[in-house]
Amino acid sequence: GVLTTLDLSFNGGPEGAKALASALRDNEVLTNLDLCDTGIDDEGVKALAAALRVNAVLKHIDLRYNILGDEGKGVIRDAVSGREGFELVM
Repeated sequence: GVLTTLDLSFNGGPEGAKALASALRDNEVLTNLDLCDTGIDDEGVKALAAALRVNAVLKHIDLRYNILGDEGKGVIRDAVSGREGFELVM
């Protein structure tokens, strides 16, 4: 089988988010990503948002309990806006 769900909750941090964003750009199988309580801040979520603009496979991302300000929340919402069936949890 292939990896379709990745739970990184309680791991990572802002630099981890940037590294993950790089991998997401080339992702062709991962559909669910749990980044709950990983210490991601606005800079990290901007990197994730950029990756999500080119990644059409991911359908669910959980960003609860991170350090997201209004700017970061807006950027990630914009990145997935209009994607049918996408679930963004913050």
